[in-house]
Amino acid sequence: MKKEQFYRLGIFLAAMVGGLVRYLISTWLPASPDFPFPWGTLLVNYLGIFCLIYLVKGYLVYKGTSKGLVLALGTGFCGGLTTFSSLMLDAVKLLDIGRYLSLSIYLFLSIGGGLLLAYVLGRKKW
Repeated sequence: MKKEQFYRLGIFLAAMVGGLVRYLISTWLPASPDFPFPWGTLLVNYLGIFCLIYLVKGYLVYKGTSKGLVLALGTGFCGGLTTFSSLMLDAVKLLDIGRYLSLSIYLFLSIGGGLLLAYVLGRKKW
């Protein structure tokens, strides 16, 4: 098997695991009918930021970890775990049911909080 094919297989398998983790977290933290805040989506996106910025781009790249592992965890696992489309779907659902305050908080935490988390984690010098 060529190196590129090995990388693709690693990315594929890691993306499956990331997607499964996202699904499990969303079933563990479902939005309730009384308070339909998308905690699961927010959590997986924060976990993805931590994994990608701190572990993959920070620690693993700094330590000279193999390209295959960096691609599998970064592109595969983090790509499968995080979800911009679900963020937007959750935002539209909150908009449709008239939960404007929840929508504003969700977007602030998702975009502003995500950016702040990425910035803080990215400042770590190994």
